[in-house]
Amino acid sequence: MIQKLNLFRCTVFGVALIIWNFVFVFPVSAQTTAPDRGVYYGGSVVGGVEIDTEGLVKTTSKKIMEEVGKNLSKLLEPIPADLNEKTPIRKISLKKLNAQICQTIEKQEEFSDSIRYLGGLTSIRYVVVVPEENDILLVGSSESWQADDYGNIIGKTSGRPVFRLEDLLTVFRAWRNQTRPSVITCSIDPTKDALVKIAQVNRQFPVVDRNNVQAFAAAQEAAYGVNVVTFQGIPEQSRFAMVLIIADYKMKQIGLGHIPSPIRNLPSYVHLIGGSQKQINPRFWLTPEYGTITHDSKKLTWQLSEVKVKALTDNEYIDSRNNSYQPNGKPDRAAINWCSKMTANYEVLSKADPVFGDLKNCMELAITISLILREGLLEKAGCKLTAFEDATFLKPVVYPVPKTVRSQATVERSGRSLVVACGGVEINPFITLQNAQLDSKIDTERTNLVKTTGDAWWSK
Repeated sequence: MIQKLNLFRCTVFGVALIIWNFVFVFPVSAQTTAPDRGVYYGGSVVGGVEIDTEGLVKTTSKKIMEEVGKNLSKLLEPIPADLNEKTPIRKISLKKLNAQICQTIEKQEEFSDSIRYLGGLTSIRYVVVVPEENDILLVGSSESWQADDYGNIIGKTSGRPVFRLEDLLTVFRAWRNQTRPSVITCSIDPTKDALVKIAQVNRQFPVVDRNNVQAFAAAQEAAYGVNVVTFQGIPEQSRFAMVLIIADYKMKQIGLGHIPSPIRNLPSYVHLIGGSQKQINPRFWLTPEYGTITHDSKKLTWQLSEVKVKALTDNEYIDSRNNSYQPNGKPDRAAINWCSKMTANYEVLSKADPVFGDLKNCMELAITISLILREGLLEKAGCKLTAFEDATFLKPVVYPVPKTVRSQATVERSGRSLVVACGGVEINPFITLQNAQLDSKIDTERTNLVKTTGDAWWSK
C-alpha cells in the first residue's frame, strides 16, 4: 500500500506537489518509518492554491485538485456507526481524547480519521467543565464526513468543513504558556522597496487614460513585484496558517476578478468600481464577529454564539512625496459595498469554497481555546492534557511556509482605474471574552450537557 501511494504521489503531483488536505500530526515513534496508509506526508496544495518550494502562493490547476479529491476519497476509512449520522449535540471529552492519543502513540499506531476530524464536529456551542470527572467537554453539532471533488473534508449533509484536531492543537500550543496570547493575524503587504518604485511610476504617469492604462498597469505590477506574507500569534508552518493565507488570497482573487466568483450574489469588486481614480489600493481583510458569551453561576458551563465572519476595508494611495501608504480620505463606496456582499453571503460562499468554512472553524477554535486558557478551565477541572501540550511527544507536520504573493494589476471596465489589493485576516477573541455575561438558564441546561454515554471520547 505504501508503494502504491508513493507512486501516486509522483505521477499526479510531480516532485513539488503533494496532497495537502489530508496532512495530520502523527506519533514521534512513527516518524522513522512510513505509516501503513501513507497519508502523513506534508504538502503544498489546497482549494486550488499552491505554496511552491520558494514559499510563493499561487493558483494551481483544476485537474490537480480533482485528482486530489478522487484519490483522497479512496483513502478515507469507514466511519464508525455512531458517528455516521448528523446530530445537533456531540460531546467531545478532552480527557478521553487525550488518553486515546497517548494510547495510539504508545502502540505505535496511526490515528483514525475519527480523531483527525474530531468525530465530525462542525461547530462548538458549549465548553463544559466537569470537575468530578477531571474533564472538559466540547459540545456542538456533528455529522459524518467525506472528501469533496477537490479534496476538502466536509460534512456529508451540510457541506461544511469539519474541525481538525491539528488546528485545535496548534492554537492550544501557541497560547498555552502565554499570559496574554497574541492576536492571530495574517497579512499580505508590499515591501518598502516596492513603495519607492510605485511612487516613481505614479510620477511617470501623471495622467492615465485608455491610451496608456495598460502600460501603467504593467509598470505598477512590476513595481509591486511580490508582496510579503507575515503571521502573528500562530506558527507560520502550521495548517492553521495555511488556512488563513489561502482564504485571504482567494478573497482577493475573487475581489479583483482574477478568478470567477463561485456564487451569484458576490460579483468582483472591480465590477463595482467607477473610473474616477487612476489607482485604487483597497485593503480587504476578514475578521470574526463573536456574539455574546454566556455562562452559568459557577462559570463551569459556557455557551458560545455562532461566529459570523465579516469582510472589512479601507483604501489608501501611495504618496509620491514620502513613498508611503497614506489614507485616501474618501470612503471607497464600491469597496464598502463589496465587503457588505462578502459578509452577507459568507455562509453560501463557505459551501461553494470550503476553505472559507475552514477559516470560520479556525476562528471558532481560537475563541474556544482562549476561553479555556483565560478562565483557567483546565485547572478548575483538574484536567491534564499531556499530548496536547507536549510538541515533542506528538509532533505536528511542518507545512510549507507561505512567504510571498505575486502582485496582479487589474484594469477596471472603464479602462481608467488600476487596482492592487492588500490586506489579511485578524482573529482577536479577547475583547469578547472580557464581556461574557451570566445567564442563569444555563444552570438548568448543565444537567443534560454533562451526561455522557459509553467509554469513547465522543458521546451524544
